[in-house]
Amino acid sequence: MRNHVLLTYYEKYLRDIRGLSDSSVGHYTQALRKISQMLVQREKIEETIYEIQDIGELEVIKAYLFDDQEFIDLNAKGHQMYSSGLNNYLRFAYGDDFANAGKDKIQLLDIELPVPDKKVREVSRHTRSSIIKHQAIESAGYLCEFDDSHDTFTAKRTGAPYMEGHHAIPMKYQDKFEHSLDVYANVVCLCPICHRLLHYGIDSEKQKVVNKIYYDRVNRLASSGLKISRNDFIKIVV
Repeated sequence: MRNHVLLTYYEKYLRDIRGLSDSSVGHYTQALRKISQMLVQREKIEETIYEIQDIGELEVIKAYLFDDQEFIDLNAKGHQMYSSGLNNYLRFAYGDDFANAGKDKIQLLDIELPVPDKKVREVSRHTRSSIIKHQAIESAGYLCEFDDSHDTFTAKRTGAPYMEGHHAIPMKYQDKFEHSLDVYANVVCLCPICHRLLHYGIDSEKQKVVNKIYYDRVNRLASSGLKISRNDFIKIVV
C-alpha cells in the first residue's frame, strides 16, 4: 500500500494536536483500515479511505456505510469502534481542532512528505487535497493571511467568511521539488481578491502579497522539505 499523505497527517494530528495515546491512535487507524477493506471489497475505493481528497466524498461514504447492514452489525459487535473511528476522521477532515487550537498549532504538522503519485487522465497532473486546503483555512480562522482586515461574504456551506486556499509554490512546479507541495505549510488562506490578484494581477501589484507570503512561510516551507530562496520564489510566482 502506498504511503498516503492524509494518513501521515492524521496520525500526527491525533498525537500532537489531540494529544491522544499511541493506543488510542492505533484503535482509530485500525478502525479505518477495516472500513477501507470493506470499501475496497465493494469497489468504492481503490486502496484506502485516505485516498479520498474531498470532504463531500467522505460524507457520501459515511452515509453509505451508516445505511449498510453489514457495517451496522460490525459496528455493534465492535462496540461502536468503527463509527467512532470514521467520525473522528471526519472531525480531522473538517479541521475543527485546527480552528480551536490556535493559528500556530498547525505548524506541529510541518514535516517532509513524499510526492504523491500523479493521476493520469487526459493530462498527467499531481493530485491536490481539498481537505488540506479546508484545514489550512480553518487554522487561519477564516482571515486573509495577507491582510486580516479584508472583508468578504459569508459562505453558505460553512457560515464563515468566504476564503480560498492558495498554494504559495504552485503545484505545477512539483517536479522541481523532492517533497510534496500539497502540504499545510504551502497552503495560504486568502480572500478572493488577493487570490485572484496572485493569479491574474500585474506583477507590480502582486509584489507586496508575494513578499509577505514568502517571509511568513519560508521557515515552515523549509520544515516541510521545501527550501527555496526569495529570488527563486519570486521567479516562479510573479
